[in-house]
Amino acid sequence: MAAPFSGQGKHQRKFTAQQVLDLLEADDSDFGPELDSDSDSDELYQPHESDGGESSAEDSDSSNHSSSDEDVPFAETASVQMEPNRAAKTYKWRKKGFELPDVNFLGEQVESYQDATTDTPLVYFWRFVSLDMLENIVEHTNQYSIQKHGKCVDTSVKEIEQVLGLYLWMGLVQMSGVRQYWENEVRYGPVADIMSGNRFSQLLSVIHFVDNEMASEEVKKDRLWKLRPFLDSFRRQCLTIAPRQKQSIDEMMVLYKGKFGGIRQYIKGKPHPWGFKVWGSCCVTGFLHDFDIYQGKGGANEQKGKNQLGVGGDIVVKQCDSLAEKVRFLIFADNFFTSMPLIEKLLAKGIYYTGTVRKNRMSKCTLMTNKDLSKKGRGSYDHRIESNTNTVCLKWQDTKAVTLMSTYYINIDQPNIIKEYNASMGGVDMLEAHLARCKFPIRIRRWYMILFWHFLSVAVINAWLLYQRDCEAQGIPTSKVLKLRKFQGLVAEGLLIKCFYVQRLTNYHICI
Repeated sequence: MAAPFSGQGKHQRKFTAQQVLDLLEADDSDFGPELDSDSDSDELYQPHESDGGESSAEDSDSSNHSSSDEDVPFAETASVQMEPNRAAKTYKWRKKGFELPDVNFLGEQVESYQDATTDTPLVYFWRFVSLDMLENIVEHTNQYSIQKHGKCVDTSVKEIEQVLGLYLWMGLVQMSGVRQYWENEVRYGPVADIMSGNRFSQLLSVIHFVDNEMASEEVKKDRLWKLRPFLDSFRRQCLTIAPRQKQSIDEMMVLYKGKFGGIRQYIKGKPHPWGFKVWGSCCVTGFLHDFDIYQGKGGANEQKGKNQLGVGGDIVVKQCDSLAEKVRFLIFADNFFTSMPLIEKLLAKGIYYTGTVRKNRMSKCTLMTNKDLSKKGRGSYDHRIESNTNTVCLKWQDTKAVTLMSTYYINIDQPNIIKEYNASMGGVDMLEAHLARCKFPIRIRRWYMILFWHFLSVAVINAWLLYQRDCEAQGIPTSKVLKLRKFQGLVAEGLLIKCFYVQRLTNYHICI
């Protein structure tokens, strides 16, 4: 009998030579799945694993979805819900030509409206914040003021419109705090003349969207239940607008550093690393078509049952549920989301996908190493085609190597997929850039109100982008189209005094 084998480190289990042979010959070995480092079943559920020496684009994407302490729920959710012992699907990668599919859009062509007309900025704003939404706020604000103070604040739709208008003005002329707009030394008339500072602060403290006393325990499982009626109504309004063919899916962070709110996240590398995480689907202009607020592990929007595509894949599928099937939408996303099972899922719905991919999610597609590719110089590339799904996996050498997967577009002589991805992926980033210019960073104790003011600003931007789309359809010169700040100012004026400024708007080719 040979001397027993002793493991090193913290594992002290001992085996005889015969036991080792028996384990190697057994079909149900405990070690088999762990030894296969390329197993797809493991790859899909490591969204925060480092890509090692992969490309700079992939590294930057990874940093946006860093597995920091506050962001752990994503990884925990994936590992808990992972389907155990799932057989890994085999994909056949070949170096051959790409069969370009027919991607002519079959949906509504928003660029070719023949009867498009422009309207006033306030009317565009009402497309996203309707009268019904304001009436709901008025009802529950008065109700909540009685519950909280024993006295009705007695507000009205007109007064709530004025509060919203004042907030939009504050975004255009920003001061360090709300009270400064009413201070004698720096008093700002367009805000202070509309409403007293005390009344504005009073309304801010009691604005409400639900009846707290009627909410059941089941309703309160949703961590956003106090804001849910407004969020659902705003999302429905966004979905009424016909989406463009190309949509990018990514995350945005709503700045919040307070200690309250169980859904606050931390993401290393973001301009605002602390805040609320919002998954959004945008076209290249930044128009928000659909969104979902991440509520952390155990939140109401957590996928029920076993996770089939990993956290990122399920997010993309959920965002695409609002898109019509079989009309050939083109989806762009980064390497947090990309995997072959996701691509197959979308293809079954007639949706084509392009995105950067992590090294551990390439489904055993073997490409030239980064070192060998870098020797060929910038612009060199290597690719493989998956036979069953006609999916291309491309590695292209820029400053560093960039790896992408796509089901709809590539030119083998010149990988235009890189240019297409860069041009179409930045929709959510564009929305955040618009928000940074005209959003007032209001401070308020009730953490969920931060999200309310955020989406109010998004409503203005969506209204402006819809107005721009109509102007483009009518062939109105760019010089005659309202800029965002001017547009937001006119929305604020309309909310404050219900005056459409006919003479002023006529100069900008806006029909009353």
